[in-house]
Amino acid sequence: MPSEPLLHHTGVGNTVPAFTMINGFLYQIVLLLSFTSMALFKSCSLLQLQQSSLACQKLLAQLTGRPEHCLDDRMDFKLPEEIKNLQQSQKVDTSFVVYEMLKNIFEIFRKDTSNTGWDVAIIKKLFTELNQQLDRLEKILERKIEEENLTWGNVRTFLRLKSYYWNIVRYLKNKEYSICAWTIVQVEILRNFSFINSLTEGLEN
Repeated sequence: MPSEPLLHHTGVGNTVPAFTMINGFLYQIVLLLSFTSMALFKSCSLLQLQQSSLACQKLLAQLTGRPEHCLDDRMDFKLPEEIKNLQQSQKVDTSFVVYEMLKNIFEIFRKDTSNTGWDVAIIKKLFTELNQQLDRLEKILERKIEEENLTWGNVRTFLRLKSYYWNIVRYLKNKEYSICAWTIVQVEILRNFSFINSLTEGLEN
C-alpha cells in the first residue's frame, strides 16, 4: 500500500508538504551562513589591513633620516584636500583611495634609494607589507564591486591624487635622489600613512 505524502497542517483546509517547509528553512540557514561568512571575511581582511598599515608606518619610522638637517629641501607636495576630508565625502569610495595611495607609495620606494644608507632589509619588509596590503584591498574591492556595483567615483579626485604622487617622484628626480630629498619624502609618506590608517578604520562603517 503506497504511503501517504507527509503533510503539515497550517489551518482549516490548508496543508503544506513538510519537505517544502524544510527546504525553505534550510535555504534561510544557508543564506544566514553566507552573510555571516562574508561579514567575517570583511572583518578579518580589515583587521589585517589595519595591522599591515601600522607595520608600514613603523618600518618607515625606522629608516634613518635627520629632517632638521634638510630644512632647505622642504617641499609642500599638496595632498588633495578631499583626501584629508574623505570620510565626510560620499563622492568617492574610501577603498579605492587607499588602494591608489598604497600603489603609488609602493612605486615611489622602487626608485633609487642607494644614496640614503637605508637598511635594505627594512625596505624589503616595507615592500612585503605593501604587497600584502594591496592584495587584501584587491579582494575587498572585488567583493564590493560585485556586491554593491561600486565604481571609482569622482575621477577628478584620482587625477589630483596621481598628480600629487607625480610631484613627489619629480621632486626626487630633480634632487637626484639625495639623502635629504628622500628624508623629506619619508616624512611626507609617514603623513600619508596617518591618513591611510584613519581611512582604513573608516572602512568598517
